[in-house]
Amino acid sequence: MADPLSLSLRAWPSSDKRIESLPHLIARINEQKGSFRNVTEASLEEEIRAAEAGEAQATDDAEEGQNPKAKEDELLRAREQIIQEVGAAYAASSYALDFISLLLSKYDSKAAEATISPHVKGAVPLGSLGAERMQEPSRSEAQEHTEELVGLEWRLQSLTRSADSLLSSASRLQQEMEHETAYWQEILSAKEKGWSVCRIPGEAHTLGVRFGFAEGTYIEDPSESAADFAAHPEFRDRGLAALRGSSDGCIRLDRGPRWKGDKRLRVRLLESGERISASGSNTTTDTTELPLTEQLSRARNSLFDEELFHELGREIRNLINHGVRVVGSAIRFPLEEHSEVEIDLVPLDDERQDQAQNQSDSTIPDLVAMALRILLSHGHRETHRRRTQPPTPLSETPTPRRVYPLLRPILEIKQHDSAVKAAKATLNVLKQTLSSASFSFSASELPSSSLLPPPQGKTSTLHTLTSRLTHPHHFTTELRLPSNRTTLNLSIYTTFSPPTFGTSFSLSTVAAPTDSGVASMPQTLSFPTAEKLSTHLFSLTALDICSLLLLQEKEDSEESEDTATETSAAARQGWTQPSPYQARLVRKSLENGRQKESISITVDGQGLHLQCTTGEGKSGEYTWRAESEGDEERRDFFDVLEERLSL
Repeated sequence: MADPLSLSLRAWPSSDKRIESLPHLIARINEQKGSFRNVTEASLEEEIRAAEAGEAQATDDAEEGQNPKAKEDELLRAREQIIQEVGAAYAASSYALDFISLLLSKYDSKAAEATISPHVKGAVPLGSLGAERMQEPSRSEAQEHTEELVGLEWRLQSLTRSADSLLSSASRLQQEMEHETAYWQEILSAKEKGWSVCRIPGEAHTLGVRFGFAEGTYIEDPSESAADFAAHPEFRDRGLAALRGSSDGCIRLDRGPRWKGDKRLRVRLLESGERISASGSNTTTDTTELPLTEQLSRARNSLFDEELFHELGREIRNLINHGVRVVGSAIRFPLEEHSEVEIDLVPLDDERQDQAQNQSDSTIPDLVAMALRILLSHGHRETHRRRTQPPTPLSETPTPRRVYPLLRPILEIKQHDSAVKAAKATLNVLKQTLSSASFSFSASELPSSSLLPPPQGKTSTLHTLTSRLTHPHHFTTELRLPSNRTTLNLSIYTTFSPPTFGTSFSLSTVAAPTDSGVASMPQTLSFPTAEKLSTHLFSLTALDICSLLLLQEKEDSEESEDTATETSAAARQGWTQPSPYQARLVRKSLENGRQKESISITVDGQGLHLQCTTGEGKSGEYTWRAESEGDEERRDFFDVLEERLSL
């Protein structure tokens, strides 16, 4: 009777709820279709139609070629073949077991009886099968000597190989020890200089270093103390790099796949559209065998310049009305009449070309680049200071990210400097013009530090510099007009913030005689341009000269009353000023009250003009210009006045 065949029957598999879960289905869809953006309603309908057509065709082909009787015969043949192979394997294993059991029955009959089959046990007596070890053939002394030599040689070769392996391992360990020593020495050197060493997230056995500006430490100078900064998250997250050791023991910064090479901010000066100078950089372009601290400094500077250019792009949206424009990938703003400043972000390799083209002085580009970096650092400090203060109450409106003032202070300084130069040029022309007419005029600059907030405690030079860059600019000078009785204060105030939104010129009267036309003017007047300021200042100067003439006329009249015995009323009639707002003097007769003589004084950018009209209707004009200050033939104002009136 054949042995029964054992088959394993499994239950129908139950559905796995995890497979039918939404995350699993989303993962399968991404695996099969890619992104959801590639899955559209039209593509799904087309795929369903193609699947239905293919399934119908496959069903028709299967129905045409399928025969139920042939399929049943094929299954029966396969079953019989499996049964035969299983039976053959069972018989072979039974024969091997009976053979080993019969062999062991000679030495341990009880153990053999438990494993031997009943058929063999009844047909063959137990212990009838045995096994013995055969004696080895005898060897000669020569063979033994040869085998001994062979064994000795093998042992020598093995020892030699072991020694060589130990020596190579020792040299390799020595080299690795040197590499590890150099690796840790560089890390310790970087940590001693203030760099933050930490572990890389997701890589437990990899060290990293933070060289960015994330709420942590930004090192302006590794030898100095660190300062806190808060950078934009886009650049803050890129401020972490892994420290990878190379085969020669040097450390390489692994900044991830987003790193596209080191860059720097380049500032160039353009004269009539031609680039004449560019800002320099102390960073070397050769990256071979750089120490870790230099690699970190280079990576920090590159990341800082990238953020600086990004913030400049955000700021220039509000500076279009000040002449700032974008040309390609560069930012330009006017400096003077025919010069511009261009700012762009370039790889470090372009520095060699700039050094070859930079034939003129690069002071202005270097100062602009330095000011931009200082202002961004100041913005980081202000952001960190705000983050450390108690937060404002919650509101539904999100707080917009602050735009750092970077170009605005530079443009304010440029505009303020231009305004001060224009005002000083006007004062210089006025001083030369009055000096040519033998009048005195003085302008002394006053300190303007009152606009800055008072320092709290000990302040650094950098804090003082940033305060002067970010606060409104103020220039004040004191003017003393030709009569020496009138004092004016000229103030120039520049800021792009409300309410000025630019440069404001103001002229205020500090002291003026009551009989002067200057006293009748408003005490303080503001002007939007330097031209309007000059016009008003020239008018005040002409009025002051008129007051000086009236004062001298009064003094002369008093002297004549003391010396003369008889003086007619007509002779004592002096000069009068019909309008306090006009630099014009007239002298009238007591007989008919008609105008007999007049003096008109005008001051402008061309010079000092004197026009006299006599009683006979004759008129004469004389002009003193600034170019005639050093002329030996220049004439005194009062001499010319007396000459014109005597005609």
